[in-house]
Amino acid sequence: MKRFILSLLLLAGLSLGREITAFYNPSCGCCHKYFKILEEKGYTLKRVEVSPQELFAKKDELGVPVDKRSCHTMVMGDKFIEGHVPTEGIEALLKNPEAKGVYSPHGRLSGWGKEEKTYELIR
Repeated sequence: MKRFILSLLLLAGLSLGREITAFYNPSCGCCHKYFKILEEKGYTLKRVEVSPQELFAKKDELGVPVDKRSCHTMVMGDKFIEGHVPTEGIEALLKNPEAKGVYSPHGRLSGWGKEEKTYELIR
């Protein structure tokens, strides 16, 4: 019984660590496709529809560099995820205590709602 309870607590902790809040403009088609990819890979997304002005304010609040901004901003804990970051980039962000965010440049893959191949940790 103790093992069962311990397993449940461990699973609950893992799922909490994979929860992402996504702030986005609901008219953006590539965002929906990218969010679905993350969900298929085991992340839990809380989607928050915002106006462009609210999205810019959220980016300012999080300290997202102006030259790294994309069509949506996601938050895990106190860290931001900007753009169609591959899951490897999200995991690298979580493992790096000095990084405050991760960014992927908007490219051809992003336009189709897919993960980009590259990412950059932001300190």
